[in-house]
Amino acid sequence: MMLSVTATLAACTQAQSGAPPDSQPAIRASNDGASLKNPVKATPDSLASGKKLYDRLCAECHGVNGDGLSEIAAAMASDEVPPPSLIDDKWDHGSADGEIFVSIRDGVGGPGAMKGLNGRPGIGPTEMWHMVNYVRSLKK
Repeated sequence: MMLSVTATLAACTQAQSGAPPDSQPAIRASNDGASLKNPVKATPDSLASGKKLYDRLCAECHGVNGDGLSEIAAAMASDEVPPPSLIDDKWDHGSADGEIFVSIRDGVGGPGAMKGLNGRPGIGPTEMWHMVNYVRSLKK
């Protein structure tokens, strides 16, 4: 009973404040990335934010240019899955924005696997969408 009242009060307070419940774009707890739509336009600011994040979190494995060539990739054991090129026409885990988002959020399995960024401090859905926009721009 008390939990029900607390939940109702919290919902009312949030609705009455006029503040959005979450200023971050929604993140669906689903592996069906194909149905996720990118809510962040690929503006110059978005691409700059995505590049900054990519340089800090991805380039070490995927390479500065996104070509999959890096010292880490070269040193991987033969049974490990090397980081793929992000600039070619082959997308192993889906090429739709939502599928790229899910790969960034949840990671990709296998030995030497890429760990997802979900739950990392300072990395929310908006930041991941900026990264999607930046990765898309690498191929152009």
